[in-house]
Amino acid sequence: MLCVRVDTCTQTVMTEKQDLRSRLVVGRRRDGRREFDEDAVRELVEFCLRPGVSIARAAMDHDVNPNQLRRWISRHQQQTLQTPTRPDPLVIDGVSIDIPGPTRRAPVSETQAFVPVVTVPSTVAAVSPVLPPGTSLMALSLHVRLSNGVEFDLGEASVDELATVIQMLGRLPCSGSTKG
Repeated sequence: MLCVRVDTCTQTVMTEKQDLRSRLVVGRRRDGRREFDEDAVRELVEFCLRPGVSIARAAMDHDVNPNQLRRWISRHQQQTLQTPTRPDPLVIDGVSIDIPGPTRRAPVSETQAFVPVVTVPSTVAAVSPVLPPGTSLMALSLHVRLSNGVEFDLGEASVDELATVIQMLGRLPCSGSTKG
């Protein structure tokens, strides 16, 4: 008796790869070079920019030269950098700082590197001491979980302290392994 077991997740990924592979080449030139569909190339590049994807493996799976795929990725990244964006008025040193109202959560997308900041007004004692002007009664906490597993916890902090930490995190260079 022959027993066949099919993994539906792997099968789905394989059919998607086969579909992309079949859409990638749209023709051949007289000199033998292949012509590629721009939409399929863009889809392959976006797939390669996901964390943990091996560019060499993706090139082999899609029957593309790894050097060619690397050029496509570089071209895509240059085009992305050249796309004009409107400057956000709440950006300080290239780091966007959002201070929401009382207890509000921002939506989290799959590509965000940080967990949204939640602000909760601190409880004030019955007799509060006189604070110098400009001192905030709001206490903030920050919990950051990066895609590589690194976690960072900042307990109660003022808005200024939290802004400083976020600016410092924004200035840190990315490791070579996350640049694609």
